[in-house]
Amino acid sequence: MKDLVVYYSLEGNTRQAAERIAERLHADILQLQTVKEILKSKMKFFIGGMQATFGVCAKLKPLALNPEQYDRIILGTPVWAGKATPAVNAFLKKFNVKNKVTALFTLSGGGDNDKCVRYLKKKLAHLRTTVALADRNHPDASENEKKLDDFAEELINGQ
Repeated sequence: MKDLVVYYSLEGNTRQAAERIAERLHADILQLQTVKEILKSKMKFFIGGMQATFGVCAKLKPLALNPEQYDRIILGTPVWAGKATPAVNAFLKKFNVKNKVTALFTLSGGGDNDKCVRYLKKKLAHLRTTVALADRNHPDASENEKKLDDFAEELINGQ
């Protein structure tokens, strides 16, 4: 089975999780990058949250890999206002891969992971495995490593 870990990360939290998962699964990894980046300022929460709330699809830079050539996709997103990021929205809309996304990892600083998972489950009928992680500055972040290892193990054993 050919796996691809696809993720968007603004500040590196989701990237760290994606790299760990890809390493454990011996999977390829693909970072989603938007043409117009959200600036890392105090306004990022307002702008990003508003875009996520309204289901905005960001314009993506060309991808280095073709996600349609993979058997299984593990998707990662920060949680913005209880939803997936505009980059993830665009990825799911642009590529015919919804049936290949079987696993999801989310990162939140405010605990909206469950809301985001419910939102994405409506779009991803084959989603079976999820893990909710805390932003590295959150008190629960110390649990992330174990959760990531358990998540990867479940994906390995679930093949």
